[in-house]
Amino acid sequence: MLKCEDCSRNLDEKEALVHTDNEGNKHIICPECFKKATGVDYQTFAYRKENAKMTIISVLFCLAATIYAFIENGMLYGCLGLVLTVLVYLFASKAK
Repeated sequence: MLKCEDCSRNLDEKEALVHTDNEGNKHIICPECFKKATGVDYQTFAYRKENAKMTIISVLFCLAATIYAFIENGMLYGCLGLVLTVLVYLFASKAK
């Protein structure tokens, strides 16, 4: 059993979160205190973090394909690849 450092609630190890404050100190907190500290619940935070990783991976893949198309097929395909890469980035990182 762990104890939330903000509200002193007893927590299971599965639900305890580690929060790093502005000074770099780490605190064990509950999901409710995490929401108070960050303004967002943990599930939304985790979803956005995973979405950001996938966006970076897809943009890097598109850039690699664009460079390959530019080298193999010329300027037209390279420019088309850049346009498609920008579209992938815009649609993948669209904030709701």
